[in-house]
Amino acid sequence: MEEVAFFIAEGNPADKHSQESVAFVSSFQTPQQYASFRQADCPRHGAALTGVGPGERLFTTSKSKALLNVYSWGKGIDQRIAVPEQLECLSLVSHPSANNGGGLKESGGNNLPLFRVPWLLAGGSKSGRIYIWELALGNLLCVKDAHYQGISVIKFSDCGTFLVSGGEDARVMVWRTLDLISVYNEEISVKPFTSFTDHTLSVTDLIILSSGIINDLKLYTVSRDSTLRVYDIMTSKLLTTYITSVSIECITKDPANRSLYIGLTNGSIRTIPLYQINPNTSVLESVGGNSKIITLDHDPNLTNTFVHHQQKVEATASLHKSLNKTKDEEDKPISVTCLDISMDGTSLISGDSAGRVFVSDIVTRQVVKSFPPCNSSISFIQTFFIPQHIIDNNNPSSINKSDKKHRLIPPFKRVLASSKPSEHILNLEIPADLSVKEESFDEWLNNKAQEELQFKNLGSIDSSITLTSVPKTNDDSARIQDLESKLAAVSEAYTDLRSQHEKLIDHYSKKD
Repeated sequence: MEEVAFFIAEGNPADKHSQESVAFVSSFQTPQQYASFRQADCPRHGAALTGVGPGERLFTTSKSKALLNVYSWGKGIDQRIAVPEQLECLSLVSHPSANNGGGLKESGGNNLPLFRVPWLLAGGSKSGRIYIWELALGNLLCVKDAHYQGISVIKFSDCGTFLVSGGEDARVMVWRTLDLISVYNEEISVKPFTSFTDHTLSVTDLIILSSGIINDLKLYTVSRDSTLRVYDIMTSKLLTTYITSVSIECITKDPANRSLYIGLTNGSIRTIPLYQINPNTSVLESVGGNSKIITLDHDPNLTNTFVHHQQKVEATASLHKSLNKTKDEEDKPISVTCLDISMDGTSLISGDSAGRVFVSDIVTRQVVKSFPPCNSSISFIQTFFIPQHIIDNNNPSSINKSDKKHRLIPPFKRVLASSKPSEHILNLEIPADLSVKEESFDEWLNNKAQEELQFKNLGSIDSSITLTSVPKTNDDSARIQDLESKLAAVSEAYTDLRSQHEKLIDHYSKKD
């Protein structure tokens, strides 16, 4: 098993060199590059990757058209799907009954067919609407006016219970997923589960911190008003507010919920510990709570700050040409646009507005690896694991094999799905190899006979009769006499045993 990073650039539709942009899937520890998607670009939070390996897909939105681009693993761009309006951000969620996002689910010894694509795809538009499609059929399940301005980020919770959207109107809306897709119940008036209006400028990023308990869902939102706010979703309460000196562009969390990492517009990455030792009691205590406001002090010693993105790009003509940077653009400050963290919490992956992506060690805050720069700002970063059964130890490039069972995604509908369940047609893919072996009719009859016998054997003695073949002999009379003598002996013994049993019963009955 190996961990990889997927990152994609923002691109520029007005620049012809933007079509040369490439999205990469590269390893952390080795120089191996597992996949690349040609002519792939998207706005901030405008990409969604289903996974790593054959059969997976990449969804990206277009910056200038009402289109959704679908890339197949190992085959490049596969489809261009028209949508009702231009989308700004995307998010995927798998079906609750799926095991790790697709394939076949084993239940009761049988392989139940599931979809080869995730369950729902949610998109936020420039007009503030939320669109939700069912990928297996392309049905439009929801169109909801959620924000007064464009939606900048939209994400499902890990369990799929909630959908959270943040917009340029500085509002954060929390929705129940089942309420949004309940097209079969016309009586339901879709309302947000809760909303937060504490920010004063546009929301740039958010994460949903799940501890495995639905009642302990925490929501972290960042905004250009230089604040990071922590909410409890179930109680709709503001827990903590962190204030910085510059605007915040992105956020990620430690897998063990020990700290947060925020990317700032001045090119620095700030670490926010969620727990600290009380100097008076020497006890580890949580930071914040009870609507507490915490101001992050200046860090002159860089104990909690990463500054490798603040290094300017070298002003060489060849590099300017490769990155499509003019001198005026080079003088602008470099901001951190995307963040993600490895599963063990030791490596931080960050991208900036200059198109650079770095992997830095969290303990030493030093860069351990840098990827080839892109020609525009990084718009999306996400880490994945490559399962060991996909990677060939002798040939790591085998992961680039295309899916032989690849099928196109149905075109997305532009009108809402019908409210009649009878008109909802579902396509399933029958698995090729079933775990249940085929049996003949005679074997089926024997199995049924054994099952019937199990109901008759109420005691501990097995009353099943086994038929054995008796060899045929010429002297049938001798065989018959032998069997008759054995039968007479058994009958005499049975009669004697019965008489003894009756005597014992009479004796003990008189005694009582």
